[in-house]
Amino acid sequence: MQTAALAYNVFCRKRQPALRCAVPLDHPVPSFVSGETWDFGGTVTGEQAPPGFKPEAADEAVRHTGYYLFHAVQA
Repeated sequence: MQTAALAYNVFCRKRQPALRCAVPLDHPVPSFVSGETWDFGGTVTGEQAPPGFKPEAADEAVRHTGYYLFHAVQA
């Protein structure tokens, strides 16, 4: 499967906005991602993702957990 072609909903932690959770569009959002602690940051593909997003790591994480946590870095 080509991860870069997948689209993800990305959520940003309110108190630590650089901490992101990417969830493929066809996967359920994990229960820890609640409106109290996370904001919806948009929908992206692996090719459009913020710096710090690693498509290969995302593919591996999604296979095991259904989501990918990463730290967005300044470009």
